Amino acid sequence: MLVDRYPAEHVFAHVPELAEQTDPVLRQLDTLLDDDELYMTVRVDLGQRYKQTLVHGRHSTPVEVILRLLLVKHLYQWSYQETLERVSDRLVLRWFSRV
Repeated sequence: MLVDRYPAEHVFAHVPELAEQTDPVLRQLDTLLDDDELYMTVRVDLGQRYKQTLVHGRHSTPVEVILRLLLVKHLYQWSYQETLERVSDRLVLRWFSRV
């Protein structure tokens, strides 16, 4: 089943000093990725992979997370494994990817 988003959590509420260290490029991309039209385009594309993706099966990684992780991967030119490791290590990247 295709999941849209994880429940919202404001990570910087826990560590406010990290908000100032956020990469300005990530902050700008974050505002651009809030576009519902872009989000729905990606969601429709992912929903077409298999016939029953939207209604049956196990819950997927949320569409928003997939989109943001792919962007981070390509932005920094990391491999898949390197992206996973770096996102799990850095709070700022976890905030950006909504993980």
